[in-house]
Amino acid sequence: MKFAKTFAAVLLLAVLAAVSGSVVQNTYAGEATDAKAAPSADEQVAALETMCSENADAMAARQTEKALYERLGGDEKIHEIIGEVVRLHLENSEIAYLLDGVDTDQLVNGVALFIISGTGGPSVYEGPSLTASHAHMKLTNADFMAAGGDIVQAMKNLEYGENEINELVCAFVSLRDQVVVTPDGGETAAKY
Repeated sequence: MKFAKTFAAVLLLAVLAAVSGSVVQNTYAGEATDAKAAPSADEQVAALETMCSENADAMAARQTEKALYERLGGDEKIHEIIGEVVRLHLENSEIAYLLDGVDTDQLVNGVALFIISGTGGPSVYEGPSLTASHAHMKLTNADFMAAGGDIVQAMKNLEYGENEINELVCAFVSLRDQVVVTPDGGETAAKY
């Protein structure tokens, strides 16, 4: 429960930062003043990585008891989750441009197969590596957090529980280094 509350707080701070920026109105003086800035995307990612690491044993125990694949509802439901995530990505002004010209049906199928394979389902993914399929995007931690917010919202829309939401998010967090070029979006040498 602590994990879920902290995770929700990190996402809330990200949303508040996006909505309000770092400037607030001083109602007494009528002047805009700098407020304490919300955590940066890099800080938010670091907090998520820490939370996922601290909860790894509990997540592993749940996975041993019943695979996340099963708790998500199997192939059909995982396709439904990813379809909802892609729908939200297309509505998300921060990252929608990344899907320009993309065959979304093919994207949903490929990502769903990847998730199925990675959550305890049958090994069905044979597509490109995450590094290869994301390198041209030059993703930043801000992009990663925006996409992560869509994952959380999609799963809430489909009425998944906190454990399943957190575990799927942590699965993505564990793969972040394969899709984020550098925290600020600059180019680096390939890690592989």
